[in-house]
This record gives sequence, structure tokens and C-alpha cells, in this order.
Amino acid sequence: MSIKQEIKCPHCHEWTLWRGHIDDRCLYCGEFLEIENFTKSVETKIVKEVKKENDFLFIRPTDSEFVKKLKTNLRPIRTAIYYMQIGFVVFISALLWLIGIVSA
Repeated sequence: MSIKQEIKCPHCHEWTLWRGHIDDRCLYCGEFLEIENFTKSVETKIVKEVKKENDFLFIRPTDSEFVKKLKTNLRPIRTAIYYMQIGFVVFISALLWLIGIVSA
């Protein structure tokens, strides 16, 4: 259940219904009520897509079947290496903390 409120349109300055969504439009002129938030959300989606497509393991339509299988199999390995690095940093930090406590 969405709460309906009234907001003054920044374009035509008429009072219109507003549900609190980013993509709400004015009932009179049809323009977006929160153009800044809508623009930011669209830009964020575009940046995420570009970042995803720039990934080395992103599967493109032009990739051969061998490359698609290779990239699919390398993703879990990359994730495992990432978590092993985090675990190593935590282990070394705990070891240094323990050495500092024991030597004091």
C-alpha cells in the first residue's frame, strides 16, 4: 500500500499526486516530479552496466564457446582467491595483535 501525497510540480507549479517514487510524473504536464533523483538513478544504472561490461570475465556475445566456458569456470576461482586474500589479512592482523599482547 503506497501513501499518496500532493506535491507542487517544479515545471508547471500545479499541485499533483505523488506516491514517493522516483519515476512519478505530473498529472498536468507529464514531467518528472523529482528530476534530480531520477537522473541520479539512471546514471547509477549506466555506471553499473559499464563497470560490469568492463570486467575481464564478462561474457560477450562475440565470445566463442570455449571462452564462455572458461570465463564461467574462472568466476568461482576469482571469488575464492578474493576471500582467501581477506582471510590472509585477517590472519596476519590477528597474529600481529597476539604478538603485541604477549610481548607486553
